[in-house]
Amino acid sequence: MSTTEPTEAVKQGIDLEKFHEFVEYATANPEDVQMKLGARAPYEGRLFHSLAKVDEYTLGGEDIHRETREYTLPLGAWREVEEAAGFVDPTDRMEPIEVALAALTGCLNVVVGVTALANDIELDELETTVRLDFDPRVVLMIHDVDRAEESFGDIDVEIAVSGENLSEADADVLAAGAKRSPVWSLMNFAHDMDPAVTVGSTSGTAD
Repeated sequence: MSTTEPTEAVKQGIDLEKFHEFVEYATANPEDVQMKLGARAPYEGRLFHSLAKVDEYTLGGEDIHRETREYTLPLGAWREVEEAAGFVDPTDRMEPIEVALAALTGCLNVVVGVTALANDIELDELETTVRLDFDPRVVLMIHDVDRAEESFGDIDVEIAVSGENLSEADADVLAAGAKRSPVWSLMNFAHDMDPAVTVGSTSGTAD
């Protein structure tokens, strides 16, 4: 019985031939890879707590929604903070800022991996850690919103890699590639954003 050997290796769980074909297609057809992304978060009636949901998105103008791609993130606060602030039955949940930082680490891992692949850099291990100082006084109405920019310090990003024969030149290539991260761009650059509040009727409200 004969077997067919792949024309190119599989690295990082990806068929390199198909990956290169995808990149070539995206280069020639940029409109087909444009995306619209979003999320929503119904409030649970308990201060700080929301059930954030990620589901549908748009790819190349096509809306994509399937039940198997519905993810829920129970967002809230830290038990020690809830306890100090007088919450009844304080709990631990993922805090939204931490989720944003987690998204940054995952996205940086993506682009560092792609950069390594594109430059024939062999990685055995990759781990990204981010840290951030946070002052909550604007959220707590102690400071006015005009001081919101003071809420955060700089984001400290550390990317640890290991592999045979890695050099400082490789590290420089990976550091430059990290700045291709979409979440890094989302956090690092200014974007127009203004909250719009719509008011609806409450079910059961008398006329």
